[in-house]
Amino acid sequence: MTWQPGRPVLSASDRADWQAWRKARKLEQQRKRRQRCPRIDYYPSKETQTIIEAVARTRRGEASTWSAVIDSLVLGASGIK
Repeated sequence: MTWQPGRPVLSASDRADWQAWRKARKLEQQRKRRQRCPRIDYYPSKETQTIIEAVARTRRGEASTWSAVIDSLVLGASGIK
């Protein structure tokens, strides 16, 4: 690999090296992001989805996202605020 981060991409070889570095960097960033923010796949029932949507409509900004609504409902049910 002849190309180095921070250097200009001048040749076809540099471009190939840059693309390989870019792909590896994106994969590493994704691994770190998934360590910090675990993903939970969740498919609510129709009744639960109706409640989540109703609560989300009463809120503004980030508090209106489904994740924020689910967080507040879970924390409320657990007694933690």
